[in-house]
Amino acid sequence: MTLKNSYKSILICTIASIGFMVLLFAFTKKKLPIDTSFRRFYQHISPAKIQKLDLESNRYYIAGAAEDKIYLGHPSSPLSLTVVDSALQKKQIIRLSIDQDSLLIRNPQLRVIPPYFFLMDGTVPYILRGNTKDWKAYSISETIPYFTDVQAIDSISLAVSAMSSKTRELALGTIHLSDSATITLSHKLLQKQVDGIFDVDGKLLYNRQRKQLIYTYFYRNQYIVVNDNLQLQLRGKTIDSISQAQIKVITTKKEKKLAPSLMVNRYSATSGDHLFINSQILGRKEHLVSWKKSTTIDVYNIEKKKYKFSFYVKDIGENKLKAFYMLDNKLIGLIGNNIISYQLNDRYFDESSPPIEPQNLNKNI
Repeated sequence: MTLKNSYKSILICTIASIGFMVLLFAFTKKKLPIDTSFRRFYQHISPAKIQKLDLESNRYYIAGAAEDKIYLGHPSSPLSLTVVDSALQKKQIIRLSIDQDSLLIRNPQLRVIPPYFFLMDGTVPYILRGNTKDWKAYSISETIPYFTDVQAIDSISLAVSAMSSKTRELALGTIHLSDSATITLSHKLLQKQVDGIFDVDGKLLYNRQRKQLIYTYFYRNQYIVVNDNLQLQLRGKTIDSISQAQIKVITTKKEKKLAPSLMVNRYSATSGDHLFINSQILGRKEHLVSWKKSTTIDVYNIEKKKYKFSFYVKDIGENKLKAFYMLDNKLIGLIGNNIISYQLNDRYFDESSPPIEPQNLNKNI
């Protein structure tokens, strides 16, 4: 072998070794969290897709839904509300009017519970309320407390997650608009594991049929259910075993921030006796290709405090389900620029139907 060929062989081996290390590092970084302590069961491969409508933007969020209408907000256009019929055939843009000359925009949130709607921002903060008959919003009070997440209970009551001035930790509470926007916080509902802020972060929901607040933790396998008076009804667990938040908090002179951490429960919705949670944890015998090409939704019965079944919502191209809302037996989802409706028929909730194990699902999802 000539010296030139020797150098060439060494170079090829070096490049191959570097490539292998890069691939190994990439796969290590992107390794899916697998929990072999549980197994999902499926009623069907995926719910039936009814309709799809292109919204021409991927930044919409669901502000509410009732009867035959779905209300969408857009963070860069807080005074515009998009109304879509439940058949996803018609789209209407409503321009909201307010009793102020200008409005500071940081993290605006629209909530619609006909015949009322709310325009709120917990970082400024402000709360405006109006009627869906004329879509005119009026300021509630000049002394609005700060909050992070909010759900409307009724025309005068809001459920919030907020930073407590007493503990400097996140807490659940209610704001009563008829009482000078007074906030009431409960410091016993959210259970601290690390810092009381990031480790207890989660999604706040309101179940209108049951008149209960539901809070699903992002970083652990738990959810809690409370009534309108912030009295604990139950502490439930999701089917995985991640009971301790696996997070790392970085503290600087200016702020605290969360390093990349294991998220357990991302999106959630509720309807009737059911809680729907988008899990980020891969279970035992899950089909990896199906998992990567779809979003997994686990369904729990709140009344019976138990896991029922799971189903997939297929990706559209490279886009995954990013938020969803339950309207009766329809799942209204946002995927990329699209809003899509899926039908969950009665067989999904029929407990006599035999479940399907993951390995027996159609692999060509």
